[in-house]
Amino acid sequence: MSATRHTRSFPFALAAAVFASLSLNAVAAQAQTSAPPAAPPGPAAVSPPVAGSVPAAPSDAASSLERVRASYEYGDIDDVVEWARPVAEGRLDATPAQRALALRYLGIGLYLTGRAPGAEAAFFELLRLRPDTVLDPRTTRPDVVTFFEHVRTGHAQEIKDSAHKHKAFIWNFIPPVGQFQNGHTARGLLIGGVEVASLAMTITSYALLSSWEQPHHEFTGHPEAQTMKVVNFVSIGVLAATYFYGVLDGIGHYNDLPDENEGSGRGRLSLSPGGLSLTF
Repeated sequence: MSATRHTRSFPFALAAAVFASLSLNAVAAQAQTSAPPAAPPGPAAVSPPVAGSVPAAPSDAASSLERVRASYEYGDIDDVVEWARPVAEGRLDATPAQRALALRYLGIGLYLTGRAPGAEAAFFELLRLRPDTVLDPRTTRPDVVTFFEHVRTGHAQEIKDSAHKHKAFIWNFIPPVGQFQNGHTARGLLIGGVEVASLAMTITSYALLSSWEQPHHEFTGHPEAQTMKVVNFVSIGVLAATYFYGVLDGIGHYNDLPDENEGSGRGRLSLSPGGLSLTF
């Protein structure tokens, strides 16, 4: 009798479970239908740009020139002009070397963007500042180098007059300063080196002789004193000869432009994208 009751109650339990499942599905479907649609992704979902993400303008010449170099290497000539201007025009404090480099970039940038008069003005100012400047043909387009040399030729007298404005005749009597102002950098370094070495030897030998000297100008116990006297005399002679040579050389080349001194052993200043370089 008990087994018969369980068999009859099973269809009713199954029907109740199916009914409950259908009710839950119906409620879920109604909830989905009544819920507002989700907003599609769009500009509103994108985070706003962070304030200050645009790089600030350089506040010093070194930073500005770094940006100029990067723009030049990537071929962004408009940025080359934009960032070279503040240094070239003196709006940012710069050393003469930094200003020369900025003028070089500015001239190239203006020429490449079709502004030849501005490029001529920048190159002319560069040549007034450093008359011996040359553009490196390995890193600069040939038409720019040709244009630069035309500026040099067309303004030769003005460049020469400007170069002489910054020279003083009196410096020829203080070698190697006269050599440096005449553009003979290598010769100036050589003269200066000989002067320093001979002066040091003169002072050293004189100090030793003074410490060894006894009454009546005797050097008992110091047989090397005679050799040291010779060294002292020779060093004085070398110092005097070097000084007079430096004076005569400075006066003789005072009216030369640096680029007129080919083969004289001077240094040449060259500008390339990497900066200033001095070759002999």
